[in-house]
Amino acid sequence: MQVLEALFEWVSFHWVTIIVVLHIGLSVVTSLHVLLFKENERTSLAWIGLVIFSPVLGSLFYWLFGINRIRRIAKREHPQTLKQDFRYKEDCIDFHCLPENWHSSVIAGYAIHPVNYVDDNSIEPLVNGDNAYPAMIKSIQAAKHHIVLSSYIFDYDSLGRQFVNALAQAQQRGVLVHVLLDGIGVGYSWRKSDRALKKRGVRTAQFLPAISFTSIRFINLRNHRKILCVDGEEAYIGGMNISKSNLVKSAKHPIDDVHFKVTGPVIDQISQVFIEDWFFATRELIQFPSYSPSTPKVKNDKSVVARVIQDGPDEHHNRIRWTLINALVCAQKSVKIITPYFIPDQTLMTSLHAAALRGVAVEIIVPEHSNILFVDWVMEANYPRIIEHGIKIYKNKRPFDHSKIVLIDDVWSFIGSTNWDARSLEFNFEINLECFDKNLNGQLTELFESKKFNAEGVLEEDVRGLSIYKKIRNNLFRLFSPYL
Repeated sequence: MQVLEALFEWVSFHWVTIIVVLHIGLSVVTSLHVLLFKENERTSLAWIGLVIFSPVLGSLFYWLFGINRIRRIAKREHPQTLKQDFRYKEDCIDFHCLPENWHSSVIAGYAIHPVNYVDDNSIEPLVNGDNAYPAMIKSIQAAKHHIVLSSYIFDYDSLGRQFVNALAQAQQRGVLVHVLLDGIGVGYSWRKSDRALKKRGVRTAQFLPAISFTSIRFINLRNHRKILCVDGEEAYIGGMNISKSNLVKSAKHPIDDVHFKVTGPVIDQISQVFIEDWFFATRELIQFPSYSPSTPKVKNDKSVVARVIQDGPDEHHNRIRWTLINALVCAQKSVKIITPYFIPDQTLMTSLHAAALRGVAVEIIVPEHSNILFVDWVMEANYPRIIEHGIKIYKNKRPFDHSKIVLIDDVWSFIGSTNWDARSLEFNFEINLECFDKNLNGQLTELFESKKFNAEGVLEEDVRGLSIYKKIRNNLFRLFSPYL
């Protein structure tokens, strides 16, 4: 007791000194970490300022939210043979009869992400949950061997319960079912969907749980991928979570979105991403059926050439950003973008302006009102900088549009889970399909034009006419856009 009393007395007398020493020590260590591992100069300076001028709390905040890279144990420990079939051979690049102006893009594409472009794929757009969910549930009900499902949000509403029932019934008839939910996204339903699946015998796992002794410093890193693969025969990817809000015809607060049904050899690349994510979350290596065409391979003009581009705050960091830059360089006629959040970094914005200055028609559709008010303010703050070189922005008056599509000329399409903001490009694990096909591009161009019909263009006089209060508010929040 005397020792404890003496210690308490010593701490009471020297508490100011202790806090100062702790602050200096933490500040030095944290600032060194910022200098060594942060690439953006302005972000680095902001973090160091926060660390120095917010004793202890600034350092703690950095270690909780400032580290946006992790080492994927799954990548180190996966048998390398799992990836060999997807990798290209440097001395034998197949351009798949693509237009010649895209050949340099294919060469650069392999350098950015060394995974093969494969043909003979079919990709069907499914607009809104009214079309996507019945198709997904039908595929689950027809499954014979194995189902893998990954979703950021899996609501336990009337729609979510349909998925729970379909997955549980598949499990009961002998199908292997694995469901991967994001550690933060699962909280949107208070983990009800996770508990319901487990209660019915379905194997589930959480990607970077929100509460964990090993991953608390990665609370800002989320798995934003939406993947459903069935028997190696059908796959679904896009930006659509599992929620009745995507049932536009009946939802109280509907959300527009588009998902994609995929058949063909690119399914193996999609399922591989799930296998790696599952291993990372559970240390369990699952064997998923490979794609096996039911009919002999037939070449045709409508075959989609596609490959998976995965991105995340790991060794795949920046691959989607570089893929977009690479494609924008090849644009000759048009660039069309649909995104719920348009807050690109300076590099992507410069690439879009460079295309516009070459005479390429660049058009962007964003929601008139997104689901995050201050993101709308940031986008509004950026409008003057964006339209400066002839880029056109349209605000969609429909319900909140969560679609994520990029179209270049009449051949290149980029679809998946990625938004045009720092969260998607820096902090989230994402999956996209890079596609070459005139027919798919044409279908998505029709969708773009239909959305533009319901949209209103952003005019220079409207931007200039904003009140000074709104300009100050918008630009204040713009300073924090890398962290939104």
